[in-house]
Amino acid sequence: MKGEGRVACGQGEALFQDLDFPSDDTSLFSDSTTPVARLQGNITWRRPQEICQSPVLFPDNINLRHAKQGLLGDCWFLCACTVLLKNKHLLNKVLPPEQPQWGDSRYRGFFRLRFWQQGYWTEVTIDDRLPCIHSTLCFSSCHSPTGFWVALLEKAYAKLHGSYERLWAGQVSEALVDLTGGLAEQWSLGDSGSEAEPRSEQDSEQFRRRRLDLNLLYPVKDDCVLSCSTHRSPGGASELGQYHALTVMEWLDVKTVSGSKVRLLRIRNPWGRCCWGGGWIGSGAGWKSVDPHCASDLQARVAEGEFWLDEAEFMSQFDDVTVGYPISEEGHLKSIYTGCLLTHSHQLPGRWVKGHSAGGSRNSSSYGTNPKFWLKVSERGEVLVSLLQQRKWRNMEKHAQTHLEDTENTKHQHYQATALHMWKVEKKHLNLSRMLNKPPCASTHCHAYEREVVLRGQLEPGYHLLIPSTYKPGAQGHFLIRVFSSSSISLSALRSPAPSLPLTTDVEWETSYFWGSWAEGKTAGGSRNFLSHWQNPFFPFTVSDDSAVTPGVNVRITLHQNSPDTDLLPIGFHIYKVVEGECAQTIPRDEDPAASCVPHCYTQDVSLACSLPPGAYAILPSTYEPDCSADFSLSLARRIHRKVVKSQERLGRAIQEEAVVGLREAPTEKIMNNKFDALKDDDSGDHDQDQGSPKDGEKEKSEDEDREQNASRRKMVVPGPGEHPLQYNYTFWYSRRTPGRPASTQSYEQNIKQIGSFASVEQFWRFYSHMIRPGDLTGHSDFHLFKEGIKPMWEDDANKMGGKWIIRLRKGLASRCWENLILAMLGEQFMVGEEICGAVVSVRFQEDIISIWNKTASDQSTTARIRDTLRRVLNLPPNTIMEYKTHTDSINFGYLKYYYLKSLAG
Repeated sequence: MKGEGRVACGQGEALFQDLDFPSDDTSLFSDSTTPVARLQGNITWRRPQEICQSPVLFPDNINLRHAKQGLLGDCWFLCACTVLLKNKHLLNKVLPPEQPQWGDSRYRGFFRLRFWQQGYWTEVTIDDRLPCIHSTLCFSSCHSPTGFWVALLEKAYAKLHGSYERLWAGQVSEALVDLTGGLAEQWSLGDSGSEAEPRSEQDSEQFRRRRLDLNLLYPVKDDCVLSCSTHRSPGGASELGQYHALTVMEWLDVKTVSGSKVRLLRIRNPWGRCCWGGGWIGSGAGWKSVDPHCASDLQARVAEGEFWLDEAEFMSQFDDVTVGYPISEEGHLKSIYTGCLLTHSHQLPGRWVKGHSAGGSRNSSSYGTNPKFWLKVSERGEVLVSLLQQRKWRNMEKHAQTHLEDTENTKHQHYQATALHMWKVEKKHLNLSRMLNKPPCASTHCHAYEREVVLRGQLEPGYHLLIPSTYKPGAQGHFLIRVFSSSSISLSALRSPAPSLPLTTDVEWETSYFWGSWAEGKTAGGSRNFLSHWQNPFFPFTVSDDSAVTPGVNVRITLHQNSPDTDLLPIGFHIYKVVEGECAQTIPRDEDPAASCVPHCYTQDVSLACSLPPGAYAILPSTYEPDCSADFSLSLARRIHRKVVKSQERLGRAIQEEAVVGLREAPTEKIMNNKFDALKDDDSGDHDQDQGSPKDGEKEKSEDEDREQNASRRKMVVPGPGEHPLQYNYTFWYSRRTPGRPASTQSYEQNIKQIGSFASVEQFWRFYSHMIRPGDLTGHSDFHLFKEGIKPMWEDDANKMGGKWIIRLRKGLASRCWENLILAMLGEQFMVGEEICGAVVSVRFQEDIISIWNKTASDQSTTARIRDTLRRVLNLPPNTIMEYKTHTDSINFGYLKYYYLKSLAG
């Protein structure tokens, strides 16, 4: 319970003072990196009775109970507070009724509020001293100056987070979960600032899908809380604000005088003022299309800070929608997809531990070490599974003066990119390695930098294996798995983690699981010191005779006892050689073990890695003394020779996750020779096109010959049988130059090396998995990825009328950003048709540079769309500087720079 035990009260009628959250700057500021820091020294603290004459928690007028934003950027929290005004049951849970208020003889100057945190309701006690400027609340308030429930709730939430400043910028979905204990989901409405009417057939399809998403919510629109947000000020709605959240109060379909229907949405701005000038504001033209009585009724519903707009305006002016799941008075979630009550729920905590259970994404060979959970479904029904990670703060000390990094956005500061995958399995016959090589039956869309990700499905009866993961291996954190279902379910942790083993590129570790128990008088035989040792359970296995497996450790076994830490037994095991095809019980009683994990230890897990010759074996696990009862599990990992099956995951919506076989197969000899030649540190020539110049002489080949060569090469690269074709063929290039030398177009063209071309997802990964990552390249090196037939040169016909977006990155970010960018290109996320030519990553000594090239520099709408998509796929913070440069300017600048450097060289 937050706040109890730290009370300052005197004798008699002294009012409560919270020493844990005092009325000073330590409760206002954490690191003084937000605009609220400008208020330092100007804030005083007053109790409600010192602010107005007759303070109350809730004004009588319902419209005046709504939250109004002050000088603190917590619109996300205030939008979520709307759920409490719609659900009396939740309001009483968060702000328990019958607490003594002002004017009551029992009033002592404090209030108790509750928030849902990591699976439980946490009580927060605060005093009612509130931050003010000149006797007026400076942060959030009710629309009525006498109502104080919003200001008190905001203070309690600030105490929960550590300070008011930590409420600056957040997610509506997080606040909704904290206030309800339920679920919330966020949907993107598309590119920021897109026009209301689709500009192309492709845009039309995107627009249609967004309309369908909104229709999906219509059956539960009166029960759920809906919030919308803008990421930037779109054209025609600059007053909506940048990175601002608003609330959808209601939405309905209205019949027009022509007989058609128009969908209208009433929006409330937490600022408390109207900020929209569309066709449905005041005497706007939109109202002329509906019946006058209907128009009058709808306009009368508009309160202070509210306005109407139609669905087309809504879709074009807002970027995201957040919807909170309705919750019944009994505390059951209501599905926003089907409207069904999800009356069954379970939750279990877990954590990722570096070196043990932080296996990373399915790209990583250690993925199988991630925590695992059994979900048992009794009958077919709708199931929602959420992965909720615990927020971490970069600066937990209130008085620390270090600033948060400018280059990371808010989500990346506090959360790992996480995802959930689910497999349908037979619990008694689990081979983890083989199972993970199959596609999951359900999964979240991708690894996302969100506090909570949600997986939904209609599941069949039986066992399902859940694996939560972070994108990066070794990323640590605590999490909570929650399951909501319309049918009976059970959730349990699989307590036998797969062993953490180093995997090579030519072999694979196959892991199997066994479950058993030591039963007193039956199978609890004890150690080899006792004659009853042979009563212990046996688990047979074989080691194959495979000459392709390199010498070394080929077996690892982990024994896990399912006992609490306070009641552990000493455990160990022996491995015995047996005759293949015969029962393990035929082992001679004087047989020495082939390997042993002893002495017996009082621990949860014991493990042994060893090298065993080919043959048949049996594992005999035991406690030290006989007749000690306990359940246990065994994991057996054997090294085998098999083509590695690898799932190439990524952040974002690049390419749908595929299980790709044979990624480690080398490309053709010609391609590999090109590749290794390209990666030589040859500084004999000069290479950087940023040092562009006029032509020094005639090219060795004419442009016609180049086109013929490109056409011939394009015909050669085709998807293989069963492979997944890309929309365009692409070519990887590499270049390196010596800094300081003047470069010409000819020398640049001679230096740039083609690594190879590809036409399918599988072919791409064969190249990419062999390539050095940009972060590991030496200075003044470049990777290029261009559509086949387009050279990474300004003078190429496809490039000469175009330009490029340029982003300068601090060291350490290039590898991640480059991968996200090229996956977005291959997955056609930019949605600009043939406009994209290619992308370049340039490694320099002090910084790295990423750029994306397009064909038509004069098409401003296309370049703006590329810019916005680039921000999204690279997860760039809003203050990132992006520069657009036409290739014509680059060529002209190259002339000047070339002659200047040449003159310096004498």
